[in-house]
This record gives sequence, C-alpha cells and structure tokens, in this order.
Amino acid sequence: MLARIKEILCNPCEFGFWLSGRRICRIIPDKAYIKFKYRCILRRWPDLDNPRYLSEKIQWLKLHDRNALYPNLVDKYAVRSYVAEQIGEEYLVPLIGVWNSPLEIDWNSLPDKFVLKTVDGSHTNIICTKKEELDKDAAVKRLLKWQKSNQTFYYGREWPYKQVKPRIIAEEYIESTVPGGLVDYKFMCFNGIADNVMICSDRQTGKTRFDHFDKDWKHLKYQHVDLEKPADYTVPKPAQMDEMFRIAELLAKPFPYVRVDLYCERDKIYFGELTFYPQSGFDADFTEQTDLYLGAKLDLNFITKND
Repeated sequence: MLARIKEILCNPCEFGFWLSGRRICRIIPDKAYIKFKYRCILRRWPDLDNPRYLSEKIQWLKLHDRNALYPNLVDKYAVRSYVAEQIGEEYLVPLIGVWNSPLEIDWNSLPDKFVLKTVDGSHTNIICTKKEELDKDAAVKRLLKWQKSNQTFYYGREWPYKQVKPRIIAEEYIESTVPGGLVDYKFMCFNGIADNVMICSDRQTGKTRFDHFDKDWKHLKYQHVDLEKPADYTVPKPAQMDEMFRIAELLAKPFPYVRVDLYCERDKIYFGELTFYPQSGFDADFTEQTDLYLGAKLDLNFITKND
C-alpha cells in the first residue's frame, strides 16, 4: 500500500485519478502528506522545523501562514477586486460572465472567442477560439469534474483553496501576436520586492520554454536545463518589462512571498493571477543550488505562525 501511495503522490495524473476513486490520500494529515510528497518528488526529506530551501519554506508557509486574505486572492473572480483597488481595473482581462455551475452558462450570450476558467483550479481552463466548433456538452462535463475535485487543495494541501466557493468565469480571449502563443511573465516576489521574472513562451508548440531574468535582464541559470545554455544566452527584453516589475511589486507588497503572473500584448499589461505556492513548492526543475539560494531570500521570522 505504501508503494501505491508513493506512486500516486509522485504522479499528478495518477493522483487525480485516485481522487476520483478511493481517495485514500485525503485522509493523510497535511504535514505528513506534505513531507512524504516532498520526498517522493525532490528525493530528500524536508526540514520543516528549520527550513532553508525555498521548496521547504513554501511547505512551511502552507502549514503556518494562515493570512485571512489568501482565500479571496487565489479565487480568480474575487481577486479582481484586489487588483482593481491596487493598480486599477484597466489591468484586468475583461470579464464576460460568472456562474456557480457550468450548467448555468448561457452559451448564446458568449462571443465567438472566450476563455472559461474554474476560479479555484490550476490548468482548469477551456480556451475557445471558435464557438461553433466547441463541444459544449464535453466542456460542461469537464468543468463539473474540475469543480468537484478541488484538486489544487488535495494535490499540494494549499489550504486557501479549501475555502474558495467553486464558480466558473468567462473572460475575453486575448489574441497573441507571438507565433508560439500568449507569453506569461511570472514575477517571484519576496517581501514585496520583485526579485526575478520567469518568461513562459511557446506554449502552443507543446514545448514550453522557461527563462528567468533579473531586473537588469541578466539570464539566471536557475533550472537544470539552463546549465546547457551559453553564457551569453538571452531573449529580447519586452518594452513594458520595467513597468511590469513595478506593477508586480504593487500587488505583492503585503506578502512575504508570492508570484505575480502578468501578460503583455500590444504593449498592454494584463493581470493573470497571484500564486502563493508555485508548483506547490515541489519544483524539481530548479537545481538544488537555486532552491537554497532563493530560500535565503525568504525570511520567515516576520511571519506570525498559526498552526
């Protein structure tokens, strides 16, 4: 049985299947679950009493940082109010509709292109670029399944998601001017300071590229794949990058650690989401040296510990 649990914990797809079946992993206490899953993915046991690695500190934050704001800020609908207050409504992707259930969606009212999202999920989006070709029954079935699973909480025990009211939103589809599809700019922020940005590009090719840069546009060899790149490796710096760093810091200001996700198309910046536990703290793409280096930037001493 332990071998079976290990297989489930290490494989997100398998984990999702298991949740829809016997759901055995749900009965494991959060701390024990997190430690075992961490060991399965990162191949070492976490020290949650004296964490040093960023991955360890993210687990510590899950268990002890119970900021009452977080449930609203991980909710893709509720967070819009926070963004509007901090930086203005003009940075929000236009909202088309919000529903408690996909069964309530008025398909006739939707434009030809749109994006459907669950407010409490990760990778739970349906991108529609031609409404007449969308299998609406299949879309409803997928959305209902995502709403029932609460997989973001059960996959990594990210407690704020357990308090989010399941809903569906529709946002306008943003046309990409880049052949590889819409580019994500993900800013890693420590104590309100945007330390670096991860650029996620070529998503539509099936071979997404992840590149990290600091504010001076120096390429950061944070991942194992970066070690093979030449010393002078770079990508063109977007014209709005300095402004995106500024906006990320405005949104991150109250928090010890958060990733601020933005988009930029035709020089217009859009808010994506706030992520308090990137990769749920189980990012095996980072080198161990990177994990330790970034961990040193996150000071847990100023956080009130709530068990």
